[in-house]
Amino acid sequence: MKVDYNSPEWIAMREEREKKFQERWAEYDRLEKLILQELETVGVSVNSLWNLSSKKDPHKKSLPVLIKHVQVFYHDKINEILARSLGSIKASECWDMLVELFCKTDRLVHPNFKDGLAVALSDTVTKKTMDEYIALVKDKRQGESRVLMLRKLRRLRQPEIIALIDELAEDPDLKIEIGSWKRKKVGI
Repeated sequence: MKVDYNSPEWIAMREEREKKFQERWAEYDRLEKLILQELETVGVSVNSLWNLSSKKDPHKKSLPVLIKHVQVFYHDKINEILARSLGSIKASECWDMLVELFCKTDRLVHPNFKDGLAVALSDTVTKKTMDEYIALVKDKRQGESRVLMLRKLRRLRQPEIIALIDELAEDPDLKIEIGSWKRKKVGI
């Protein structure tokens, strides 16, 4: 069946879709501005939330604002940025909160937020929290976001971590990523 892109029905549908997109974007902008204004009150001036996760200029002063807002669901992308920012400033004092949010966030509903939390956990894990981190990586209920947690393990060379990676290579959500490492090692 041929679609008539000039038909009144098609034009109305396209305009409605564009209107909804513009409304969502306006809401995103409004929410981001509110958080940026609050960051200004603690001395952190950035023109976008994405600038918070800059490795060059981590903003430890932003910690109270990030902690407050990451726990409130705004928009999948905004919550992703807030979570990643906590990771980039190495907010290991937020470990328990990040684990709780990671475990209760459904990747099917909030994929970006779940991924941002996975990155934050990877950035904030310490020797003290490594066992819990490994348990999260092994927990299949946490889904594909765990792929983003592998990078931390890949850098470690302890025999038990190497054995763990071999075990994780059988996990359906992780095997493609881990398999790509092995191909690179043997030069394929």
